[in-house]
Amino acid sequence: MSQERSVGGIEIATVSGAVVVGNDRSDDALAAAEWALEDAERRGVRLVVLRAWSITNAPRPAGSEHGYVPSEDEFVDAVREEMASDLAAVLESGSAEITLMPAHCSAEDALVEASKHAALTVVGARGRGLARWLGSVSTAVVRASHGPVVVIPGRGERGAG
Repeated sequence: MSQERSVGGIEIATVSGAVVVGNDRSDDALAAAEWALEDAERRGVRLVVLRAWSITNAPRPAGSEHGYVPSEDEFVDAVREEMASDLAAVLESGSAEITLMPAHCSAEDALVEASKHAALTVVGARGRGLARWLGSVSTAVVRASHGPVVVIPGRGERGAG
């Protein structure tokens, strides 16, 4: 039987009860991943790292030639490989079970959907939107989340460690 999926291909059973963190390759997202990993370890639950992607921002799958249009599965694999590379230092430092989950939709949609099933949703502040304190994604998640949300301030921002 296949895994039940929702918006963007999010695997509901994998997200259920987990700490979910958004990742967009930014410094704030890296800080959020570090915090989320520590929290998942404290709780004794899985950490799910979500990265939203589209054809325009996904890395080109390895071995795909000019003129070849890769399948969605090939793009998902390429995004997951990029995530593993970007987060290697953080992920290797922890003991929690970790799932890297590319989501083919907007970051807002992916994180709000995941929040329906997650124990906690974690995002980086990013600081380009509302009053420089929250970016557009963190603002949308805080407003629409179905569960608790932690916003991790960027390094060097007021309140950041």
